[in-house]
Amino acid sequence: MDLQAIRARVAYDAHARPTQREAVRCWLGSMSKQYPLTLTLTIKQTVEERNIRGCRSRALTRQDCEQIAKRFMLKLNRQVFGRYAAEKVGKSLLFIPVLEGERSNKNLHLHFAIGGLPSHIKFNQFELLVCEAKKQVPQIDREHKVDIADSGWITYITKEVGSRDTDAVLWHLV
Repeated sequence: MDLQAIRARVAYDAHARPTQREAVRCWLGSMSKQYPLTLTLTIKQTVEERNIRGCRSRALTRQDCEQIAKRFMLKLNRQVFGRYAAEKVGKSLLFIPVLEGERSNKNLHLHFAIGGLPSHIKFNQFELLVCEAKKQVPQIDREHKVDIADSGWITYITKEVGSRDTDAVLWHLV
């Protein structure tokens, strides 16, 4: 089978514009060396709301997930750099947060590519810092996974990025 036959079979078009998914993967992939750590967090799927009439549970929304991710990132920065440096000086880890489960109707959970770890923190200490930060965010469930990023991590976390939109990536938290 020659190259032209293969291209015809897989519907390859050299003149086609790249999709949003391909563009995001290419751009994030070019920065993957800056993000050597990975983190997956499971989230409780309901939120309890209290008011004067009582308490009710409702399903988790995208906005809730964004707030949970933002709060967790703040708490993790405090664990790594200390409260003063994280809040007053503005020191922060580098994060690429991605929400998964919104399109695929799975349980919502968060993936992070994390970089900017200071030299005094070792990779094996990072798990303990994540556990301490998780304790301060009650909406985060027990399960989490910290790992060292490989070449396929960016592709994995962007699997729900659409061909025409990039809604899965929480850009305003990057």
